[in-house]
Amino acid sequence: MISNRSPIDISRSEGCTLTGVLSVTGFLDDAVTVIHGPSGCTHHNASLLYASLAEIDSFDLPRFISSNVLEEDVIFGGEDALLHAIDAAESLDPALICVVSTCIADTIGDDTAAVCRKPRGIPVVYIPGSGFLGGGFSEGIKNALLSLIPLSPSMASSPEEGVMIVGEKNLEYEADENFDEVSRLISLLGLHTGLRFVRRMPAPACQRISVAPLAVLRDPSLEPVGSALRERFGTSIISGFPIGPDGTLNFLRSLGESAGIDSLPAIRDEEGHLEDLYDTFSDLSGFSVTFDPKSANPGSADVAESMIQVLGMKKTASGHLLPLPYDPPVGTAGTKRMLHAWRRSLSRA
Repeated sequence: MISNRSPIDISRSEGCTLTGVLSVTGFLDDAVTVIHGPSGCTHHNASLLYASLAEIDSFDLPRFISSNVLEEDVIFGGEDALLHAIDAAESLDPALICVVSTCIADTIGDDTAAVCRKPRGIPVVYIPGSGFLGGGFSEGIKNALLSLIPLSPSMASSPEEGVMIVGEKNLEYEADENFDEVSRLISLLGLHTGLRFVRRMPAPACQRISVAPLAVLRDPSLEPVGSALRERFGTSIISGFPIGPDGTLNFLRSLGESAGIDSLPAIRDEEGHLEDLYDTFSDLSGFSVTFDPKSANPGSADVAESMIQVLGMKKTASGHLLPLPYDPPVGTAGTKRMLHAWRRSLSRA
């Protein structure tokens, strides 16, 4: 008899692990993703991704195939159903097949990884996607990126490969704008961007992951991926996109140190760019404003506090409620978009 039962909270506040995996594999060109589980897992996530992509004016639905695990498979095992689904994926002649497990597949004990190891004419990568014991959307992203890294053989790095961008948020409204801003900052040091691991990247390009001498992670939560790249290939890692003006200058400093480049000229150039930005929004000076830090990303709140001071605005409890971006503003361009949103909001007050 259990006399001391303690409830355990295994709820996920950020969405399903499987969805996180699919937000990566779905953006590999010339790849097919096999989802090993009931058809409902595939239909639900396909609908969710389609709705998310439609919000950012993208209508290229990724190629998903379900192993369609049925009741008898739950009882007797679903590995035969998985083999049939991988055969169907291979018949489409992709460059890569990603196989993602679900909660049902792991619960019934299917050895999804072993099925994926069977020899085929194209690479088949197993990615853990079940989250019934914890995890969540971010865990799925990390699982996908970590599982794709071994596709690259160890090769000597080459500066000509440029700076690899790792783990972009493919469902983010401003994903390409943020990439453009990071690319602009990288160019200030005389460098260029290389692979976007993974965003609209050809699946065979995974073989070149090891060649990139330097990589920028989308955000610090991807540090396990950065550690894997560092330990496996010796890749130098910048741990996140630049957030706000201070983060932008620190990003240039860190990038210069990692690349062995004097960053001072680039920093001075960007400081002038920031002064121009502040002059552009000098009309916001003197406004009485506030924002809700409880509903904001801490990074967005930090940048907001800084901009209120720099622009000479007054933060008061009864001030006009300013809108803050869902994700922290990336670089100078992201800060500029936030300030434009403030100006529009104040003009309607």
